[in-house]
Amino acid sequence: MVGTFGADDALNFFEACPFAALCIGPDGLIVAANTAAAAIAGGTQALAGQPVTDVLPEWTVPSANAAAPRREMALVREDGTKANVEVSIVKLGSGGLVCAVIRDIGREKMIAALQTELQRQSEKALLDAGAATRRLEYFIDMLPQAACIFDAQDRYVLWNRKYAELYPEIAPHLRPGIPFEQILRMSVDSGHMPEATEDPEAWFAARMKKQRMTVSPQEEQKLKDGRWMLHDDRRTPDGGAIGMRIDITDLKRREEALRQLFDANPMPMMLCDAATLEISSVNRAAVALYGYVGEVLVGRNVASLCPPEDAGRFAAGLRSMKGDNEARTIWRQTSADGSERAVMVYVRFLEEGPQRRLLLAIADVTDRVRAEAHANHLAHHDALTGLPNRMHFLSALESALAIRDSKTQIAVHYLDLDGFKPVNDRLGHAAGDALLVEVGRRLRSVADEPTLVARLGGDEFAIMQPIGRTPPAALAQRCIAAMARPFLIQAETATIGVSIGIAVSPFAALDPDGLMRAADKALYRAKAAGKNTWVETEVACV
Repeated sequence: MVGTFGADDALNFFEACPFAALCIGPDGLIVAANTAAAAIAGGTQALAGQPVTDVLPEWTVPSANAAAPRREMALVREDGTKANVEVSIVKLGSGGLVCAVIRDIGREKMIAALQTELQRQSEKALLDAGAATRRLEYFIDMLPQAACIFDAQDRYVLWNRKYAELYPEIAPHLRPGIPFEQILRMSVDSGHMPEATEDPEAWFAARMKKQRMTVSPQEEQKLKDGRWMLHDDRRTPDGGAIGMRIDITDLKRREEALRQLFDANPMPMMLCDAATLEISSVNRAAVALYGYVGEVLVGRNVASLCPPEDAGRFAAGLRSMKGDNEARTIWRQTSADGSERAVMVYVRFLEEGPQRRLLLAIADVTDRVRAEAHANHLAHHDALTGLPNRMHFLSALESALAIRDSKTQIAVHYLDLDGFKPVNDRLGHAAGDALLVEVGRRLRSVADEPTLVARLGGDEFAIMQPIGRTPPAALAQRCIAAMARPFLIQAETATIGVSIGIAVSPFAALDPDGLMRAADKALYRAKAAGKNTWVETEVACV
């Protein structure tokens, strides 16, 4: 279709142009300026009628034969600022009218420079990222542990050489972006997961659940080749994950060696919690000592091995310890069969992070305590009759005199057998010893508690009697009656008697030796009175 293009159409086209344009007459005055030109020059004043040199100071009157119809020059805005522009000159007809098309090359250069800088920074960032990745790869390759990194979708991002060496069955399949689930499935199918052999699908589901936990609990894994690995998996803030595989084979071997040493130690040993005192482990020697199977002891409170009256004090003693403790106290503890044992407990503190445990080494001193008790018994008792000896009697008498109140008197009976020597000479010393044993038994049978019967030596005996409902004379008479019954010794009948001297303490304090001397004098008086009788004297009258 052919149409006409009039003046108005030209002006409309000129105004609608997206680029700045000025129409300039041959006299150098601006004839017309479109909106884009007004905007680039400041936009507030009309440009028509102004000299073009006010806007473009470097303007020279162009001609149709200008050698440089396009060149760069400065543009002065209304506010005095300058912009670098490119001016293209187009001749309009033959009347000297020209059109100057203005392009703001300063802005374009700034944009180009910005794009160049952005490109440079992008390239630098890529180089830096590459360098950082290489440093990270170098770093994790230097780690003594196997390590791998996952993204938020649990896909492999990075792994080190030790990780690939640890799992050779999956190493050829590792690549960035491969899902962990796919690699785990390969491991299960390869048979290199001994713990997954019983129920592979259940194990697989549990392992994937653990992988997705924010903080998964550490777990130990025994590999098919016998090595032990500690799994430590953590989620990163961006949703990814870092997995560490720490070879603890040497640690497990040391633990096993220590466990065997603990278990084979001939000294009974236990491990218990420092706070709860709950037993966590016992060795064979402890099982043998207490007579329980190990499973019964584990989980019990260690204080429960003591009798109820001692358990609280034993538990308080363990909890109050601030460090290792050498055994100084002998404790009573009960075995499975109900028998009581005497033990000394050595304590060592074991610090395992926040957990504190006690290693108890138990020394069984039952035989020593019994031997000491036996030695002490022999030191204070007559070896033949088993009765307290002179030392024991005098010590007990001293204690009784020291603690008696103002209403209690103490009577001492000094006994000497009548006719013992003839029996001893006739039947022999063995028979004499047997006779003395029987005499001690008969004296004990007639003496009420808390009366103390002792053998002083030879055929002399003594009785300490706190005077209560039984008068001293009545006890003496019972002793004489007990001795009057014939004794059957080695199929022989023997008859003896007894003379008794009685001394009763006054209410005022008196030493044991004084009371014994008084009883001894009373004994001599009984002997002088014809034997087989008793004589009582008040100490104050002696």
